[in-house]
Amino acid sequence: MNEETDRADGPTHKRPISLGEQRLRGSLDLVHDAVEHGSRAIEDIHLATAARPFELLDRVPPIAAPVRAVRAIHDATVTFSYGMVRLVTTAVVTTAHSVLDVVAR
Repeated sequence: MNEETDRADGPTHKRPISLGEQRLRGSLDLVHDAVEHGSRAIEDIHLATAARPFELLDRVPPIAAPVRAVRAIHDATVTFSYGMVRLVTTAVVTTAHSVLDVVAR
């Protein structure tokens, strides 16, 4: 069995952690890491794939300025969307760990 520091308002002490809890916490961390790294990889591919037509259209002088504006909006929206996926995942995993901390007391 592992032990974890219990950070209650009182003095710090250690409590045993069951194998089931270790697995659950490990699974939460695994999901968090998968979403974090996976969403970053997909975001990079998304931006790189979308860059190709934007770069081609940017070479057409009459539409170059609007294309740059649309690309900036597109890239900001993509970055924001993937960032929100990561933020929500972090919030859910952190909340789940907090619930486990409370239940374990």
